[in-house]
Amino acid sequence: MKNKIISIFALTLVAILLSTASGASAATVATGNLQVVLTKQNPYPVEPGQVVDIEISLQNSGFASADNIVLAMNPKSPFSLLPGQEQIKTFTRVAALDHVTATYKLYVDKNAISDNYDLEFLYSNAGSDTQISNKVAIQVQGKPKLVLDNIVTEPFDIAPGDTVTLTASIKNVGTGSASSMEATLASNTSFIVPVLSGGLHYIGTINAGETKEATFEMSVDTTAEYTTYPGLLMLSFTDESGIAASDSFYVGIPIRGKPIIDILSAKIDGTDYKVDIENIGTANAKALKILLIQGGKTSDSAIANELRPAKSKTIRFTGYEFGQATINISYLDETNKFFSSEYPVTINKATTSSTQSGDSGLSPLVPVLIVVVVLESYYVWRIRKRLKK
Repeated sequence: MKNKIISIFALTLVAILLSTASGASAATVATGNLQVVLTKQNPYPVEPGQVVDIEISLQNSGFASADNIVLAMNPKSPFSLLPGQEQIKTFTRVAALDHVTATYKLYVDKNAISDNYDLEFLYSNAGSDTQISNKVAIQVQGKPKLVLDNIVTEPFDIAPGDTVTLTASIKNVGTGSASSMEATLASNTSFIVPVLSGGLHYIGTINAGETKEATFEMSVDTTAEYTTYPGLLMLSFTDESGIAASDSFYVGIPIRGKPIIDILSAKIDGTDYKVDIENIGTANAKALKILLIQGGKTSDSAIANELRPAKSKTIRFTGYEFGQATINISYLDETNKFFSSEYPVTINKATTSSTQSGDSGLSPLVPVLIVVVVLESYYVWRIRKRLKK
């Protein structure tokens, strides 16, 4: 009798346990034994305007299996599923203390700001109206990308000896902001140096899509030549994750200068009319053409390939007449800009001619005549002295 009572009790206990297990299986979703966990995000973090691959794990932490589970993603801004991706997935069985995985491809809106965004998943038993929501966090973080948009100099044509204001436009074409930005302009030549602290400019924050300017004051040495001197524009800043970063750009600083051709002297030299010209400017003059014009016509001409700053050149004309004339000098600078100047002169017989800037016009025989007069006076004085004796 006692054994029968024990057997009946044991059977009753087994029935209760089976009933409890069955209840647990049916109520797995309701009791929260399932949970969605983010296991992979690539890239991490993802930039606005990019596609992110994610993998989630649907984990069953209960001691009973979960059957016929329907898992639905509920993407909201800034996320959207790529075409061809399944929004709803069904799992026949999630064993006790086990998990299943699912992967998705999402597009992140290009206008999303940097933040952690919740991505919602809803799961339920097939045929059930009861859904449980789980959310995972997807990190979206923009990255700044800086470009040198433009450079303007004042003056536009930089000449040796100038103090130059250089303005650099820096644009952020990336997806995140750059903050605490400082810009430094350095030259590896002694011909161009910053004026006081003019080589450093604090910009601050440049948001995505924004453009800001950095201004520098530079001094150009008077001995600088016509060329493009290299410079380096360096940017230091902090990105949205608080990490210090830097970028740099090579820039060219063109020293153009300006050629100025002037006449040093113009005079008869033997049978030639000799004209000495000099480049008193700060840049090379090339393709020089010198015309001697009389009576509205060109009497003679000469050409020269190049005349560098502070250099002179002698031009000789053979076809000329005495009297009024005009010397026309035309030339190009290194950018092929055309220049032309005219100088009125007077060509005198046996005298140096004069330009408007003024020559003495004295004959080279004048000193000889003075010497003759002095000697003759001395000779007369000696004769008179003898006669007095």
